[in-house]
Amino acid sequence: MNRLKYVILIGLLAIFLFSIFAMSKTDFAQENRTGGETWVNHTKTSLQMDNFWVIITVTVKNKADRPYYFKIGQAYHDHLSPENATIKWVIDWTDPQAVKMAKSRFPELGGDYGWEIDPNKTKTVSFKLHALGDFGDELSYITPANEDPTYYWPLVSEPGLYTSWFLPNELETLNTDLKILNWTGTFGFSLKNIDDEPVYGIVRAPIVPSNSKLTYSNPKVTFIDYESVPGAYIAAWDVAMPGRSYSSFEYTYQWPAGGEEGYSYYGTPLKSNFSAAAGEYLGGNATTTVPSRKTGIPWGPFIIGALVIVAAVAYTRLH
Repeated sequence: MNRLKYVILIGLLAIFLFSIFAMSKTDFAQENRTGGETWVNHTKTSLQMDNFWVIITVTVKNKADRPYYFKIGQAYHDHLSPENATIKWVIDWTDPQAVKMAKSRFPELGGDYGWEIDPNKTKTVSFKLHALGDFGDELSYITPANEDPTYYWPLVSEPGLYTSWFLPNELETLNTDLKILNWTGTFGFSLKNIDDEPVYGIVRAPIVPSNSKLTYSNPKVTFIDYESVPGAYIAAWDVAMPGRSYSSFEYTYQWPAGGEEGYSYYGTPLKSNFSAAAGEYLGGNATTTVPSRKTGIPWGPFIIGALVIVAAVAYTRLH
């Protein structure tokens, strides 16, 4: 009899440990963390982007006993398509008003502009840029380097459009006397379906800052991609675009990320509604989750609870 009690106690302990493990796995799955996915080589992209713009507000501290200057970068390069393309930026406005720098890297864009920061002072600046050429008045997209050229059959994973990243505090690596205290960036772009028929897929934010949190998006993101770029929380949308249509997207990131979740994106992934050139297109708009072959009812906790109750009753009777 004592041996049977021992066996039941071991069983209760095993069920308890299993229940903890099962619940932790469930919580992890609910965070919409995508698994590793192979990016297979492609020859055409039906969804492309243009009219890209960004508004950045940044606070810089000069730790030195001498003045410094810092200026706006006007080129961005990271796995753009066509290969080796570069996004060139034109300055729309600055606040406070920027001054022209002694040297310019891209004089064809109007010259380089920036600000002076006095010794041991802090300065907050804001500016708006819009893309010229690729991602501006010319359609483009981001593609990962070294896509897999293998021909897989009969099924192939389709991850959608890729992303790129940058360091919001990169100025600190260029001048160790300057420190970025905080950084906020709002990005916007137009997504266009260049085909005559509807196109579906995952669209990621084309440029994201690393170690930052998403604080806003319109339309609301479907999920956050944690896997494509380590250290970056990538805004991602599950879209359905009618033929020859377009839609506008906007998203905001804040650096440093801090300890709090910046934006609530959890819930049932939805296809957003789009106002398209071909007319208004209404994507899937179900707002509730019901049991189905894919979702089902969460029987796991009920089963575990029943096993625990049965084992406890058996132990009590034996005792």
